[in-house]
Amino acid sequence: MSELKKEEVQLKVLGMACGGCKAAVEAALGSLDGVSSAEVDLAAKTARVRYDPSKLARKDLQEAIEKAGYKVG
Repeated sequence: MSELKKEEVQLKVLGMACGGCKAAVEAALGSLDGVSSAEVDLAAKTARVRYDPSKLARKDLQEAIEKAGYKVG
């Protein structure tokens, strides 16, 4: 039932250059309560995030990325 509340968003992430960057962004997003999955495509410089909008807003996702040292474009 909780799966019905999930939303998926794709964010452009600027500043990633390697696998370590990819892992850092995935870890930052994955640590948020309400995120069910976070997949980063290093080549496309995007992060696809499935989350529960009753627990998080899009700005929370952006803040987590920025705290990890990257910019959201």
